[in-house]
Amino acid sequence: MVHKKLIGKCFYTGLFILLALLATKLYAEDVYIQADKQTFDGKKAVFEGKVKVDYADIHVESPKAFVRNDENGKPHSATFVDGAHAIRIKPNARSEVKANIINLSLLKNRIHAEGDTETMLIEEKKPMVHIKAGSQSFDIKENVITATTDVNMVYDKIKTRSDKAKITISKGGDLDKVEFFGKVNIVRDKTIINADKVTYNAKIDEMIAQGSTNSETALDDGSNVAIWANLQHYDNKSKTLITSGNVKIKYQDYVATGPKASFIPDEGAEKPNNIYFVGRSKIQQCERFVEADRIHMTMEPKNFKAEGNVLTKFTQVQGYNDPQKGKKETPQETVETEDAT
Repeated sequence: MVHKKLIGKCFYTGLFILLALLATKLYAEDVYIQADKQTFDGKKAVFEGKVKVDYADIHVESPKAFVRNDENGKPHSATFVDGAHAIRIKPNARSEVKANIINLSLLKNRIHAEGDTETMLIEEKKPMVHIKAGSQSFDIKENVITATTDVNMVYDKIKTRSDKAKITISKGGDLDKVEFFGKVNIVRDKTIINADKVTYNAKIDEMIAQGSTNSETALDDGSNVAIWANLQHYDNKSKTLITSGNVKIKYQDYVATGPKASFIPDEGAEKPNNIYFVGRSKIQQCERFVEADRIHMTMEPKNFKAEGNVLTKFTQVQGYNDPQKGKKETPQETVETEDAT
């Protein structure tokens, strides 16, 4: 009984102090703090033992917390230590943050978490986004999470790793857009993407990889398609991929290069089967080299068609009698055919 009275006394004493300090137009919301013990020296309040804080739609719990005042004596931040857990609840969604340390800035409406941070975004009681990082900052007003240092994120069937990520949440609490920076690695279904920067738009299910990009997709027949380019733009709804800038594609014994290439599925199909190179492009198959203005590759059946100023070259032609054979620095003989269409 004495312990309960002590808790109630600490709660109402701490609440009275905070409400007195917050009785101003500076903040639109009150702060409510409950703890087993609290001390206050005029500049800083220390709360210990089952600390619970409610501010607007945010609820934070931790073993210990510090509330600091600014030069005017008004509280501007709360720091939760020794393992903290913050929850923000929306009508149909909620977000949770766990970390060694969580700092809540009352003035800037921002949450900053440090040390083994973990964030979970939940929609309709179903976990949708899971983020782990060295640190995470949540801008409450803008609904933006910035994660840094060994960032790992899972969303639906997408798994990512990056040095930094900027996650934008919609007003309804669901995922809007994510920007990944620095050594980005993304795995989705049977595709692996590596890039310097990747932007994912969750609303339209669209992903854009930039910088030194490379991707690899495993096909149903067990073979792989590898792609290198400066930019890769994937639209999951239309199942199309547009690549540009130093494009290189490797499929079985095909190696094709060009300024731009598009992957398009057959009509009525969901998987890309056609690769269209636009601009002066080249394709190699074993000892055969073909250069043309346009190249159309198909994977099923495996074939390609070249059009526009076609140049074909064969190397190491079997049965060719090389008169220079045996001499030093022998140049490689070729047979070339050219077809202007």
